[in-house]
Amino acid sequence: MSEAVITLDHVSASERDQTLVEDISFTVHRGEAVALVGSNASGKGLVLRLCAGLEAPASGTVRVLGADPARATEEQLLGLRQQVGFVFAKPALISNMTVFNNVALPLRYHTALPETEIQERALARLTECGVDAFRDRMPSDLTLGDARQAALARAMVMDPDILCVDEVLLGLDADELVRLRKILERYRKAGRPTIVATVNAPTSLLRVMDRLVLLRDGRLVATCPPAEALQVVDPMVQDFFGSQ
Repeated sequence: MSEAVITLDHVSASERDQTLVEDISFTVHRGEAVALVGSNASGKGLVLRLCAGLEAPASGTVRVLGADPARATEEQLLGLRQQVGFVFAKPALISNMTVFNNVALPLRYHTALPETEIQERALARLTECGVDAFRDRMPSDLTLGDARQAALARAMVMDPDILCVDEVLLGLDADELVRLRKILERYRKAGRPTIVATVNAPTSLLRVMDRLVLLRDGRLVATCPPAEALQVVDPMVQDFFGSQ
């Protein structure tokens, strides 16, 4: 078994004074592709932010790449941010920057690379995500699907150890879904980065994943390979996968 890069140990967490995650424990190993599966009320989005070190637990311990984000120094947190790429459900592109400059920004801000190399890397990621034709457009000119693909390019431009994608299906048309599946398959084959994504509907992308973390009402129901999901005795799981 490869090393653990994310560990949640008896973690509970709240949002706006409401407990959304209760006593969850699981581990993600280096090179794994893991889907957090559940409805919109399952707490999976909060669990994803905990996995990325963007939220602190109310109780329990989270470790990301060996560090406890809740106890890390500002310098340690900055280093962690550079190793964890995150795609939010709302793409969060900077509105007054072109798509290209959004993707190049992390390299310009966090590295001393020459501008020629920054441009090469940014364009390579935009091309990989199928949005290189939009490099000179502003985020407001993009569809939600294209904006999320641009956000994926930005999340990957620093070559992170971990990639977190919230609501992986949101805004994608059929062609974009096929492209994303190919990207995830390529990353999984390469063993880098470790991938954690939230999913709230049946999708062919689940077959790309090594493991599912099944959540209901803020609690962990089970973890299993995709092929074994229907064996999990739980009404939510049966309804979810029975609709495929």
